[in-house]
Amino acid sequence: MTADLTGSLRPVLPVAFAKGARLRTPGRTLTDGDFSAIINATWENGPLHTDDQYMTATSFGRRILGGPCLVAITAGLTSNTMYASWAAAGVDCHAALGIDEVRYLAPVHVGDTITVEIEVTRFEPTTGGSALFGEVQDVLRNQDGTAVLRMRRGYLLKPIEEPVEEPVEKPAEEPA
Repeated sequence: MTADLTGSLRPVLPVAFAKGARLRTPGRTLTDGDFSAIINATWENGPLHTDDQYMTATSFGRRILGGPCLVAITAGLTSNTMYASWAAAGVDCHAALGIDEVRYLAPVHVGDTITVEIEVTRFEPTTGGSALFGEVQDVLRNQDGTAVLRMRRGYLLKPIEEPVEEPVEKPAEEPA
């Protein structure tokens, strides 16, 4: 939901997945707990990410979140937005095909609020036409609008099949 200038709330409908579509995730402020959880899950546990005292002597001045952690956070932060966009287009994700051209552009710290801008760069039938190929360009930004990560992801998508309702058989009436 979003508020307009009068303060009333109105639903925000998902943007259908289509070439040229631009999506944006909700923001999330990263806590110390988030840092610990993602560092422990990825084993990205060097002093750049875990040692406050060590980092005071670096150009960053404080701990930074490791690049592989940023990839995972970007994928997680985009999940709801992507699935809503796919559903609005009548497709569903059958496979993530890869992540390419990952670039770490600026540090991310505890307390930063991040959001992801997603641009659909390709959406086309696969060879044979039984599925669709979708590609997005992600830009992870901090609260100042600074791009901190850029990457490209590909997906195998298939049309959502409507469930076929089986006819309900009426039980045979017993003779009176």
